[in-house]
Amino acid sequence: MSGQGRESSSQPYGWLSVCLRWPSLLTFSIVNIALAATVIALTIVSSQNDGFVTIPSSNTAKAGEVGDIPDTPWSLGILWTSLPSFVFSLFGAYWAWIAGSLAERQPYVELRKEGGADARVSILLDYRVVASIWRWWGAFRRSHYMVGATTLLSVFLTYLVAPFAARLFVSQIVTVSESLPIVYNQTYNVDGIDSTVDWRPVFDTVSATRLYGGNKIAWTDDERAFRPFDADSDLTTGASMAANTTAYSAYLNCELVKDYSITSSGSSVQVSGSDRGCSFKQSFSTSSSQETYFKTTVEFGCSAKAYYSRLVFTAAKYSSSAKNNLKDIKVISCATGYRQVAGTLRVLPSNGAPVIQSFVETGEPDTSRPKLWRVFEQDILGSVAFNPKMKWTTTDLGTLMLYTAQRAAPSDPLATDVLMEAIQGIFTAIYSNAVAIHGFKTLSEPEKAVGSGLIPTTRLFVVTWVAGIIVAFLAVTLCTVAVVFFLLRDAPSILSEEPQGLLSMAAILEKSDLLRVASEIRHDVGFDGEIRERAKGQPEVKDRKWRVVKHPETGYWVVRAARNVEMGAAERLLS
Repeated sequence: MSGQGRESSSQPYGWLSVCLRWPSLLTFSIVNIALAATVIALTIVSSQNDGFVTIPSSNTAKAGEVGDIPDTPWSLGILWTSLPSFVFSLFGAYWAWIAGSLAERQPYVELRKEGGADARVSILLDYRVVASIWRWWGAFRRSHYMVGATTLLSVFLTYLVAPFAARLFVSQIVTVSESLPIVYNQTYNVDGIDSTVDWRPVFDTVSATRLYGGNKIAWTDDERAFRPFDADSDLTTGASMAANTTAYSAYLNCELVKDYSITSSGSSVQVSGSDRGCSFKQSFSTSSSQETYFKTTVEFGCSAKAYYSRLVFTAAKYSSSAKNNLKDIKVISCATGYRQVAGTLRVLPSNGAPVIQSFVETGEPDTSRPKLWRVFEQDILGSVAFNPKMKWTTTDLGTLMLYTAQRAAPSDPLATDVLMEAIQGIFTAIYSNAVAIHGFKTLSEPEKAVGSGLIPTTRLFVVTWVAGIIVAFLAVTLCTVAVVFFLLRDAPSILSEEPQGLLSMAAILEKSDLLRVASEIRHDVGFDGEIRERAKGQPEVKDRKWRVVKHPETGYWVVRAARNVEMGAAERLLS
């Protein structure tokens, strides 16, 4: 039959499916390398540039609002989820074609082996009837390792890599910096915090923020006040801005004084001591009507080496049976310090006060004391309001500190660590709020500078671990292609054309022993139509090796049992 003629010199290894020929394998390898290079390149660009491409995005809903349901391809992420999955699905389908062709060809390779092959791996084998997800297991059991490996790789590419590819890219919001004109309308006023300042509003502000969780006033955070600035042009909604500014703050360095003396004369109590080279004295009256005492004083007689001044706090409880009528006495002495430093402040503009997001120092801190530091330290202790319902006697500053300690530790507000933390925190908050309220003056001519607009932008990123999985499988696939190419040279088949249809199969079986075997099985008593199942149980089929020999005149391949070949069955082909 013409379809089963001699092998031509152009097909020394038998007929090959298109996908197994070198041009197709080369094309597949090029596609493989291109995909791997693309994934690697995008991963590098993504990691170095906060994503590799900017994508449109709809506005997100504000807190408390219901956002619009995504209804566009961009909002749903169809392009960067479905497209990679589609591409790798096509890639997997291409590989499945290669793996399927190898599996389909394998029985015809076995028949051409010297000495033949068992029936179970040749004439009774057809991988096409086995689902690819299980085919690899049967191939490995039959020692068809290349068929098993390529089929297993096909399963991974189809059911693992392609779904993972849908998560190769992910959109994230990043901040893109752009130049932004900045204007400064105020500057620091060294004379702003003077003796005319009314401290009650400052204390009320600190009380609202520190005790009751109120919003901070504009241009302050928990410890600093910042020189204000504003954008000199329109800023994208939701964008923040950053500019150079100066931060002003004050702090206390407190120590628990253990070396002190306390004396009393009637209801008057005197406390004296020394802290790091600075001596101090306090005096106050005691009364059975007051349960708690918190004396606050300032000492200006300290040397420069001793940090110039001390804020001294004596806390105690009244006890008629205790010496000097006081018990649980704690004397805390605090050295004051001031700090101003240049840096870059990032804020988020809003309808009210701008939200402080971050501050990065860029210069060396200036710790010199402000011009009117003595006025500040003395005046914050001068405000005293009488409240008959309070169980302690102290200044307004002391009251604020005690309330803070009480909120932090209701069971023991006079504990040393609790009280010391409250003292330091309140002092810092009072100074920063005082600077924000009184420490700046309006400029007659605004100053202009250049800052940064920090615009939230949706960028597409590569998920590194997914990219790693994909590249690993692409590398394995590329190596397998090379192995397939070279193994095909050592695995010729009996095919001279694609075994397509009954006519091609009939040409392969012409004059073969299989026709006789099939005829005998069909004429067996009780034949139920299942030739293959019956043949699997017959010794003359399953216990023989099968191979092909060439017709001595036509050169056609003829399938014969190996034993018949040894007996000279080739001569009988002429009859």
